[in-house]
Amino acid sequence: MPNNAAELLKRVRSDSHYRESQGVGIIVSERLLSEPGVTHGFTTRRGGVSAPPFDSLNLGTSRDEPMENILANYRLLCEAYGLDYDELALVRHEHGSTVLKLGSEHCGRGISKEPLDFSDGLVTDDTGVTLVTCHADCSAFFIYDRVTRSIGLAHAGWKGMYKRIGQRLAERLTAEYGADPKDMVAVVGPCICENCFEVEKEIAEDFAREFDCPDILKEKPERPGKGYVSLHAAALIQLMDAGLELDNISVMRHCTMEEKELFYSYRRDGKDTGSMAAFLRLR
Repeated sequence: MPNNAAELLKRVRSDSHYRESQGVGIIVSERLLSEPGVTHGFTTRRGGVSAPPFDSLNLGTSRDEPMENILANYRLLCEAYGLDYDELALVRHEHGSTVLKLGSEHCGRGISKEPLDFSDGLVTDDTGVTLVTCHADCSAFFIYDRVTRSIGLAHAGWKGMYKRIGQRLAERLTAEYGADPKDMVAVVGPCICENCFEVEKEIAEDFAREFDCPDILKEKPERPGKGYVSLHAAALIQLMDAGLELDNISVMRHCTMEEKELFYSYRRDGKDTGSMAAFLRLR
């Protein structure tokens, strides 16, 4: 039987909560907050030193603003939420489905040291490293396995979502640490929503076929030749295909394009936008 996007989004737990510490705003999941073994968050644009149009907590190192501002923002984030700046490891995304295994020897890579190899997902069972990914309309996958005490974090643009980066992340946790998908807790981060994510109709049809989900594609009469895709539905389907149970998955139901006060959006603002960051670490 084909998947049903509307039914999945209705059944999944909406799990988005705004927090602020020392002026730095983040989105958190109550589900992950209830797990004593991990620290996590998805940043907003609030609380940094970046000037317009990157105001104010730009964490994207590829943006056209002074690196000292970006690094200062990372330090502010760390001070606000009890992270060690020297333990951050930042993904070097390529909009694909490659997942890297990291340890404490990778601390500083992409921020104070040379970049990591290209990838979109990171896994670890090392308490000495904080996984970090950057986002500007792209979603994030947070996965925690209580039994093996392992974690995975991924950047998921539409290309990576189509290539099932979330599923590959779960599979890598199983391959590296013996994690059972039924023990995994997963949270899907904010992204551009199904009412705003416009693509060529052929791409939308590819999504419908890949995820066996006809209603993942919506059309608007006023936009002939275009389609609208639910990235959150694609995320749920691939996590379930990896073996996770829907009851163990939740979604941060924010639209990065619509909520300009909270989020940067490449689709809305083009190159004159900053980046949010997701972070995940073992305690």
